Amino acid sequence: MYQSRTYGPHDTSGPYPRIMAKPPVEPVRFLEAVGHLAVWAGCYAVGCVLFVSMLCGGTWPIRAMVVAFLATTGTYLLDRVGVGTTLPDRADVASQPRRVHFLRRTMPAARAWAFALLVVALALISSEGLLAALVVPLSLVGMLLYGHTTGPRRVKDVLVMKNVAVGVSLVALALVLGTVDIHGIRVSALVVAGSALLLHVIGGAMLCDLDDQHADARRGTKTIPNHLGPRITWWLADALAVAAGGIVWLGGAMGWIAVYWWPLAILPSAAVLLLHLIKPRRVRHVVDISFPLMVVIGVLISVAIGTEQVT
Repeated sequence: MYQSRTYGPHDTSGPYPRIMAKPPVEPVRFLEAVGHLAVWAGCYAVGCVLFVSMLCGGTWPIRAMVVAFLATTGTYLLDRVGVGTTLPDRADVASQPRRVHFLRRTMPAARAWAFALLVVALALISSEGLLAALVVPLSLVGMLLYGHTTGPRRVKDVLVMKNVAVGVSLVALALVLGTVDIHGIRVSALVVAGSALLLHVIGGAMLCDLDDQHADARRGTKTIPNHLGPRITWWLADALAVAAGGIVWLGGAMGWIAVYWWPLAILPSAAVLLLHLIKPRRVRHVVDISFPLMVVIGVLISVAIGTEQVT
């Protein structure tokens, strides 16, 4: 009886030299694993909350930022592993095989970790009133409606709607959590912060779809990248980022928002333009990291300018 052999990539011995051993799966690196566990998505939500808080006249909303991180990380992670013991989403298998493989190997722990994050987030914010307490359960409801409905067309499969849904949900979370500790909020500041943030998030969500454009196209998920192409996607994201900066600039010039507003008008928008020039091979994690980083730098500059002028 013929006994099979495993041939290496350069093994030409044996009767069938063209049969090659399947190359080993490259191990998941630390930064990639952090992304798979939705930590970078949580950081993005932190940046959104800080962005709103500072434009509305607040300070560093530490507890609100912690809640935003826990709730967003928990929700995204639960979306990726599933609420119950179901098979992973076929679209995720096609577009993110390494992430699915990583989370499937650790699924029980990942699911428990996601629920734990959500429970802690709810415990931390529940004392701030009904609206703030609803942030966590509504995040779960939004996640289920976004990608876990049983119909043939989910929200995440509809062109533009998937990006708008992500934008609206993150802006709503940021507007609630970012103003928890602020009294006497001006409606004009809320409008400026919410409008600018919505454009930033929609543009960022469009860029994140670049990573999955081919797999999404095969699965029938309509996105801007697989409908209009990467080039137009980048230019649309640039336009949204510039428009968001323009809204903050106009609001500051009109006196509707905090005095030291210009760093938050320039830096987050400049980050998108810089990414367009660089065009990283993988966009999602870079977008999730760059926005909160630019917001933090912008806030630090604003605080430094304010302190210098006071002294």
